[in-house]
Amino acid sequence: MTTSSKKQTEHTLQIDRSTIAEQMRDSRRQGRRSCFVVLGGLDVGRVLDIKDGISFAGRDPACELMLRDDGISRRHVEINKVAPDAIFIRDLGSTNGTFVAGERVESATLRDGDKVLLGRRTVLKFSLADDIEDSYQRQMYESATRDGLTGVFNRKYFDQKLVGDLSFARRHGLSVSLLIFDIDHFKNINDTHGHRTGDLVLEEVCAAVGAALRAEDVLARYGGEEFAIIALGTDFDGIGALGERVRRCVENLEMQSLAEPPRSVKVTVSVGGSTASPTSGATAEQLIGHVDRNLYEAKDAGRNRIVTRSYP
Repeated sequence: MTTSSKKQTEHTLQIDRSTIAEQMRDSRRQGRRSCFVVLGGLDVGRVLDIKDGISFAGRDPACELMLRDDGISRRHVEINKVAPDAIFIRDLGSTNGTFVAGERVESATLRDGDKVLLGRRTVLKFSLADDIEDSYQRQMYESATRDGLTGVFNRKYFDQKLVGDLSFARRHGLSVSLLIFDIDHFKNINDTHGHRTGDLVLEEVCAAVGAALRAEDVLARYGGEEFAIIALGTDFDGIGALGERVRRCVENLEMQSLAEPPRSVKVTVSVGGSTASPTSGATAEQLIGHVDRNLYEAKDAGRNRIVTRSYP
């Protein structure tokens, strides 16, 4: 064997032993899993795993595949997974129907790649995916909906989520509360300690606030050093308590600057909040505008405080 051939063989063996190669072999051994990928409506790119046996998709929170888009019935379809590649769906008398490949159906057997329309705009693609394909799709969804620095949801996701939650809340008689908080004097942090420290502050604030929220609350980067929290089902008293918890957990943070010499960095936030009752008729734009005014009042009053008012 020539020296060149020997080096090529060693290189090939290194690839064969690599983590990626092992993942590919594992994916082949484990086979492909069945899932839906959201192609239209809210949460485009979201991956929905299909469980074994019978499950349901619809607006009802009790459904295994909950979809909040308008036009979807509370229990829209029954999904029966007999095997990964044997999926049957049955319309449950939905108002706006179920369509497979553009044809309205009462029941159908799904094949890999079939597109399912529920109601007026939610399009699901039935897919058989191995671990690598599934991981790729989920990463694509994360990159489309998450802020690259802090890992919280981005503005686009926030805008869609607030519209969807307000609509959902009106149908189910729930309140929707919104907080927007702003890191006080953030420009001074960048100017004094450098932008790397500024980035660290954004990350640490999001981590601390995220830990103070319920699993169902949504934390998003609203813009720059402003962040928003959507709390579906939280009433006016609850949003006041949540706002104070956010303010206090940020005030208690202890951080060190990344500039030399390291120095202590203390930050505070100003918080505006509001609650829309299910009968208020508030749009997303109106609720945001109301919360913005409360936020600026908190800043004008000296910062590091919270101002909340119920939506008129």
